Amino acid sequence: MIYQIILPFCAVFPNESPREIKEYIKGISKETLITAGCFFLGFKTYGSKYADPSAFLKMLFGSDKVQIEKAEQNIKAFLAANRYVSETPTIPHVVSSLQFFEIAYKLDAAEQTKTQKQSELDILKAYLLLNESLSERTRTVEQIEQHFQGHMRIVANHLFYQFDRFDLTNYDTDKLYSTQLLRACMFFEFLSQRKDCALLLHEFYRHFEVKDHKDYLKRILTLSFVVITAEKEAQTDIVLENDPEQASFLDRMAINNAEIIDDFDFKAIRANPIYKVSEGIYRIISPLFAIELIYNGLVWKFKEIYDKMPEQDRPKSFQGLKTLDFSEKFVLNSVLPKYFDERHMQKTGQELDENYQGAPDYYVRNLNSIILFESKDIMINAEVKQSVDFLKIEQALKEKLYKKSNGKSNAVLQLIKSIEKILSKKQAFDSDYSLDKVTISPVIILHNRMFNNTGLNKFINFWFQEELQILKNKGFKISNIRPLVIIDIDTLIFNQDLFSDRTLDLESCLHEYQTQYVGYSGPGSVQHPIAQQFSPTADKESLLPFAKYLENKILHMGLRRIPREAKLKNTEIFN
Repeated sequence: MIYQIILPFCAVFPNESPREIKEYIKGISKETLITAGCFFLGFKTYGSKYADPSAFLKMLFGSDKVQIEKAEQNIKAFLAANRYVSETPTIPHVVSSLQFFEIAYKLDAAEQTKTQKQSELDILKAYLLLNESLSERTRTVEQIEQHFQGHMRIVANHLFYQFDRFDLTNYDTDKLYSTQLLRACMFFEFLSQRKDCALLLHEFYRHFEVKDHKDYLKRILTLSFVVITAEKEAQTDIVLENDPEQASFLDRMAINNAEIIDDFDFKAIRANPIYKVSEGIYRIISPLFAIELIYNGLVWKFKEIYDKMPEQDRPKSFQGLKTLDFSEKFVLNSVLPKYFDERHMQKTGQELDENYQGAPDYYVRNLNSIILFESKDIMINAEVKQSVDFLKIEQALKEKLYKKSNGKSNAVLQLIKSIEKILSKKQAFDSDYSLDKVTISPVIILHNRMFNNTGLNKFINFWFQEELQILKNKGFKISNIRPLVIIDIDTLIFNQDLFSDRTLDLESCLHEYQTQYVGYSGPGSVQHPIAQQFSPTADKESLLPFAKYLENKILHMGLRRIPREAKLKNTEIFN
């Protein structure tokens, strides 16, 4: 694994006491700062030529060799003094770039009073100050040291080291585009099937002046293509010549009520990741957020329109509509059946809820092999996510995935209750299995990429294993209860063809991940078949999310492909 060192202010300016950021940007015009912010945000997340400090400095300072050489010498001395040998130093980071742009965007218009040379220097200093918070993890480490021991401490350190930025730096453009498109299509399909959403759909089409969902998606996908096909790093502009309809569409994309996305970080940029430079010229601020406009932005815009409608003309609750009815039911029941065949008994949560209390969201059994699914469309609030405060993050995860503050069970405990019913033969809708031979695989499906973090599945499993011990103390046999697996819905959507074609088998993949990855628990582990003794490699791989495990497996087999349905939807929209 290559560790990256994000260079702070003191690495480049060791003999200077930093001032506040506002002091550095004072005297630099808002236009100059926004242009710089867009440029930084246009860097590739991986493989950027500007990741190298020298390349970044040359880009910023141009022909000022004296300034560049001085900075390079200071960086070299900083790395030596801190004994960084195998780590790779870098200046640009997407979180700092987002913070830089947000600061610039919120500024009042100001005249340029500094020279270009001084502006370049002060922009660098302001940026490096933003890097300080990314490299400072002392508080988090101290909290983890105090609260955990042994293997759990290692897992917690991996999880919380990058929890605040994981979804911003770890994504695949093809996968993101395909899943955003398919989820958007499913959302339109879902709304069109509900009578109580007819007026909401009508108001949405009226707002954007489009005929139907295809007309809308055609316009938004055109924007995404610009991002995906961009050949150069840094800023990407959209130039519209004699296209007032598309210009009007882009102007209407902005989310004007930021409270709608209050749980998200970098709200201002997510709400409108396109900056209008002048008439007919638009600049992409964040390539990631521009692609996420396809589905995420769609939902936010529907919510904004929903809030303006009379109560009698709209569904009772938009939150319930989107999270429970759409994500946790409609999407789940549209995707999971493709993963199983006639060998499997399948029951949806909707089928079960009508007659049985406390049933899982999806139930699958093949002879004596049972898979239990709980589906949660949740997220961690931006303030908590960006706090770098272990105690706050842990509490938020418990609230969302384990047990609510009011004592009500959440995903982990819901699965435990279903397992107890199976082991006691009190599951009314299915008892055709042998208690001596039954194996149970518990799965939580999440609908947000932020939970694909390294170490999260392992960390939640500690809670799950504690609850299993309680079942054991009650006299239940738990040896055939496999480790908990967390899967994000995008991974299921993107890879559905390989499973519907039976090229891969989900039961087999779950078993492999449970035994050879997340089930490995350190020295003396009996769950890891190839590592009875402590293995650093096995220990590291046990932290991988299921999404990364599956991605590696598919790439190794040479099977990676864009979903057929995504290609079909693209064709239907543009023809």
